[in-house]
Amino acid sequence: MGATAPVMRLRRPRWRDPRLIVGIVLVVASVLMGALLVSRLSETTPVLIAKGPIAPGDPLDAETLTTVELRLGDQQELYVGSLDAVPEGAVASRAVQAGEMLPVSAVGQPEDVALRPVVIPVDASVAESVVPGATVELWHTSPAPQDGGSGEARLLVEEAIVRRVDEGSSLGMRSMSVEVLVPQESVAEVLQVLAEEERLDVIGVPGAYGVTP
Repeated sequence: MGATAPVMRLRRPRWRDPRLIVGIVLVVASVLMGALLVSRLSETTPVLIAKGPIAPGDPLDAETLTTVELRLGDQQELYVGSLDAVPEGAVASRAVQAGEMLPVSAVGQPEDVALRPVVIPVDASVAESVVPGATVELWHTSPAPQDGGSGEARLLVEEAIVRRVDEGSSLGMRSMSVEVLVPQESVAEVLQVLAEEERLDVIGVPGAYGVTP
């Protein structure tokens, strides 16, 4: 008979085998990391939500804000979680839309808001885009040539923010008006146009914050 080929026997892994221990550690670590990630993604946290449009300079309190539970993940630190975290006397430093989470960057003090409110009378209805919190332009149209003017329109304020829209009264006792917030350096020029009773139009800006094209 010929020589018998040697039989290869597989050795059972031992618990003290370093490769087996490393493999177990890696599996356990991956499972724990996955569980932690799922837990963080499903975890909710309180955050302040605007009840309605908030204009720059408006107070940040229980009348303008409410608390809801949302999944913010890693963005939790970007938003204010409770009214207790809002400093006393704080106001909105920029416009916050209805239903929007209150960003930490939108919390300021009155002296931080370099805007001033001006009420502009409106002869006819304004566009649907002219709503509280919307960014608008103010256009001044000088009198027609027959009235001693040039009849030209010019952009008076490039960025103003609507604070309030007054629809007036059905009996005509109160005309329609729009309260806008304009940069402090533009207030004098706007008031001069209003004092001279010249035409000043409030125009919505398509694509701007708070305005739908």
